[in-house]
Amino acid sequence: MSHYAAQERDSAPLLAAIKDATPAVLCGLVGALSAFTVPIVGLLPVGELVLMLVFPWVIFQLVSRRGWPTRMQQLSWYKLMLVFVGVMLAGYVISDLYRGTSNENLARGWARVGFLGIDLVAIAYLIDGSWTRLRIFIFALYFANSLNGMLTNPIDDRWWEFGVGPSVTALVLFLCAGRAVYIQVGVALALGGLGMSLGARSLGGICLLTAVLFSLNRARGVLRPVALIGAACALAALLFAANAVILTNLEKTNSNVERRSMIETAGEAFLDSPFIGQGSWFTATNMISRLEEHRAKLDPTFHGYSEDEARQISIHSQILVALAEAGILGGSFFIFYGALILKTIRTLTRHSVPRRAFTLYFVINGLWNLCMSPFSGIARTEIVLAICACLLVILQRQGELSEDYSE
Repeated sequence: MSHYAAQERDSAPLLAAIKDATPAVLCGLVGALSAFTVPIVGLLPVGELVLMLVFPWVIFQLVSRRGWPTRMQQLSWYKLMLVFVGVMLAGYVISDLYRGTSNENLARGWARVGFLGIDLVAIAYLIDGSWTRLRIFIFALYFANSLNGMLTNPIDDRWWEFGVGPSVTALVLFLCAGRAVYIQVGVALALGGLGMSLGARSLGGICLLTAVLFSLNRARGVLRPVALIGAACALAALLFAANAVILTNLEKTNSNVERRSMIETAGEAFLDSPFIGQGSWFTATNMISRLEEHRAKLDPTFHGYSEDEARQISIHSQILVALAEAGILGGSFFIFYGALILKTIRTLTRHSVPRRAFTLYFVINGLWNLCMSPFSGIARTEIVLAICACLLVILQRQGELSEDYSE
């Protein structure tokens, strides 16, 4: 054997190790960088700049192989998600051209959908059917987001909800995996109570719902339909809790008032034009007066938004903002995304997957964000990670992933 052949043989294991480790390293890097933004066409997560470099490579693989390079990307659900991203983009293009949206708002709206598509392609490729890579991505994002929140001072000093809470909650549920069901349920209930007591209603509610749904597959006989009804009621209560509090609480906080006025304005905007929509970032232009009117009714001390404040307003509902901005075509992606999440939650209540309580918590969080969080910035990454979690559950149930786990 020649000297060069021997060198090549000795370097082969190292090259193989580097090749295997690179996607995991990129998952951690992109996750951590996604918690920080730069002012490019709005506020762009830094991690998406890395994903823009990965995207062309995935497309090259797609063309050269004449098919998607990873098993996750070959699933019908994944392909349909990409189709609906395209339908969503078409809805935004039609709406903006019809409404004569300004170039600035048009660019922000189209870029938001475009980066969602880039994220979906690049992140699914990096995760490639690996629970480990998904968790690396999630925890890198969570911990970096918590660090960013603490360094910049959490909103209204709510350090648990916007600081360390999400990271600690996810980590504790992750570490409890494999223990007795009553221990995992008890921990989820305790985390829910802690979140509620510290003012993080959504985080606490998600933990409580995780506890209820996680225990469902242990219910047998007549207890199962009772548990299912209880879980359905808990889910409905979680989704409408924030708005119900807003409607009944006379001592409204500024965030509650703004959230309610946004929801009412977006709902009216969609009903006014369900097929065409109002155009990208409509709250900054033709609907700002209606939004200000709704808020003034709730808060007599409010006297309107400044021009800069109006430009930054983002409706606190991913599905509702897409429906309002681009009509039913724009909202089609989120409707299908919601169906995938509900399907996954149903599967997780019946079957085990690795670290099921943690996965259930993360997917339920995606459902909450779908209904009650903005569609901008870091939200795109979180949406794609929730989709990947759902796709991994499908692969797990089809027997295509390792069964080496205990639950």
